[in-house]
Amino acid sequence: MKKVVINVRKAMSLLLTMIILMGFSHQVQAAAPVVTLNSWDLVDSGKHLDWDGDTNYKTMFTTAVNTWNAYKPGVIRKDSWTVIEDVNIKDYAGDNTTILTVSSNGKIRFNQMVMDKHSDAQKTSDCLFALGLALGLGITHNTSDVMYASTSSVTTLSANDKASYDAAYTRY
Repeated sequence: MKKVVINVRKAMSLLLTMIILMGFSHQVQAAAPVVTLNSWDLVDSGKHLDWDGDTNYKTMFTTAVNTWNAYKPGVIRKDSWTVIEDVNIKDYAGDNTTILTVSSNGKIRFNQMVMDKHSDAQKTSDCLFALGLALGLGITHNTSDVMYASTSSVTTLSANDKASYDAAYTRY
């Protein structure tokens, strides 16, 4: 029977050399995006969401339109005399805590009593959220999503927002 003697120092040195030569890499796999969808959307059969109306938050609303359109160009458009309006936006003066409403009959309403208390980033986030609902996206519980269930200042589409929009777009 042959006796094997392990020299711990040599073994550790060999192991360290192997790690250095092979390159120590640890890949972190990101979680797959979570898709959330509504059962309805306000996008027409031509894959457009044509809006009209007026709001005190038009600057933020336009920023929100541009943000969604930067990901999928031309889907959200200002209504013109040559197309039928899919969505109408307006403000209202409510006395509750509702920030906005988006209804399946094509209405987006912003509650001035609440919106006026928000920062510009929050107002933009609110407009992004409203348009996301109109596009058919569902509400999430991830604070980094535009479609987060609570008031936020997120103004950049997350991987979840994009994945949900991609899934909604295939349904239009």
